[in-house]
Amino acid sequence: MLGYWLAVVRRLAVPALVTGLLCAAAMVAALVLGDGVPWREAAPQSLTAAAVGALAFAAVLSTATVVRAARTARRYGLALGPEAVALPCVREVRVSGIADRTAFQLTDGVRHAVEKDPVLRRDEVTAFGHGKLDLTVRGPSDTTVAVRVRITTGPERTIAVVEARPTATYKRLDAAACWAVARVLERRIEETLRAEVAEGGQTR
Repeated sequence: MLGYWLAVVRRLAVPALVTGLLCAAAMVAALVLGDGVPWREAAPQSLTAAAVGALAFAAVLSTATVVRAARTARRYGLALGPEAVALPCVREVRVSGIADRTAFQLTDGVRHAVEKDPVLRRDEVTAFGHGKLDLTVRGPSDTTVAVRVRITTGPERTIAVVEARPTATYKRLDAAACWAVARVLERRIEETLRAEVAEGGQTR
């Protein structure tokens, strides 16, 4: 939890600085232009306003984000960590090579597993093909998460890469929604591929 909060604070450093500068500018305008206070006397008060504004911005937004992220982690049965802040969230599954299965067949199996998952709320499949699955998922608080799954397979190794990002590109903090969706998908994909590995071993 602490690691996630610190990661959020680092992500908010630049917006908080901008907020502080805006507060300082507003204070300078009010003191110098409004009240006729000399610049030298207005500067300390403006710096104080900048610090207070930046700290308040970072404290309020980071606290709200952490509370929502903790709720998301509990809902999905996950442990919240600093990696939950990164966007896009990328997860990778590696299993042994799967005999007699093409990337298309494996992708189709993953798609069925996602559709039947009781936790994920699949919205729409936007692309489906040979080793390629793109879809949107309704995350916590109805956050829409865009997911890309890419599957490659060979005689030695099968690899699935999951990438999740918010559909709203401006949303830099999504309270761990993309991370939670990616982690759940990672589990389902790993279960599906390992079942295929086991089935392939039995048929040989």
